Amino acid sequence: MNQKDDDLYNMQTLLNTVKGLPARKMVVVSPYDRATLESISAAHNEDIIMPILIGEEKRIRRSAEQYNIPVNNMEIICSDEENIIERASSLLLEGKAHFVMKGMVRTGYFFHVLLDPRFKIRTERILSHVGMFEITEKKRIFLMSDAAINILPNFTRKIHIVANAVDAAHKLGIGHVKVAMLAALERVKLPAMPATLDAFLMKKFAETGYFERCEIDGPFAFDNALDPEKARTKGIGGDVAGNANIIIVPNIETGNVLYKSITCIQRQDAAGVVLGGTCPIVLTSRSDDFKTKLNSIKFARLLL
Repeated sequence: MNQKDDDLYNMQTLLNTVKGLPARKMVVVSPYDRATLESISAAHNEDIIMPILIGEEKRIRRSAEQYNIPVNNMEIICSDEENIIERASSLLLEGKAHFVMKGMVRTGYFFHVLLDPRFKIRTERILSHVGMFEITEKKRIFLMSDAAINILPNFTRKIHIVANAVDAAHKLGIGHVKVAMLAALERVKLPAMPATLDAFLMKKFAETGYFERCEIDGPFAFDNALDPEKARTKGIGGDVAGNANIIIVPNIETGNVLYKSITCIQRQDAAGVVLGGTCPIVLTSRSDDFKTKLNSIKFARLLL
């Protein structure tokens, strides 16, 4: 892993460090689409995971044959559509799988079943999505949260969102994390936009020491959170300005637009997992490509 200045560099180099770790069992819900099957097969061939495929067995095998993806050396559990997520959740509860991946199933329904108290996936924290991206010119990695789970989080929920992302950054190898709280303006001006006020309060809250080895600042616009030159141009100082490891978006719309802009328009690599539960959850869009899904599996394995 190429690391300097307490930052992480080169996303693919980082993700490929997973190859030195023992393979772990990953249960996959409804693995019918090509990108999901290809990513599972690739991760299996690289000894990153031991996949357990749950769904309609005939449909799984038919899709695998259609896309020329071998699944004979993978465990397949046949289940009707109504019980697939329950079967997967039971495997996690019983310790027969280490983490889970969502396939061709609606996100809302997936979490509705997965988070049933029977399966003990919930912890004292809320769930939140953490995305990984790379600044192309510098190969510098940053994380973004939350683009997929929390619609309009209040301040308390944002504390959990920040904590999940900071924990991920530490597990990836960042010692002192720099968190930028995003908003449309870089200052708190009354009557304040809620996002600017939350950013100010989060900075103050971080001073209590709740987050370990972490500095939080804001509000920032997206550009001056990640680009030092943009921050200097606007006269924004501090260690976080232009050098954030993590950016926290104010709401799901902002996060979703940024995520899709990076992956769809700029065609940049990405990875995404959901944290805050008893295990990482590989959550990608059903439209995400093979590489994003494989990256996400590697990301989740690094966080186990």
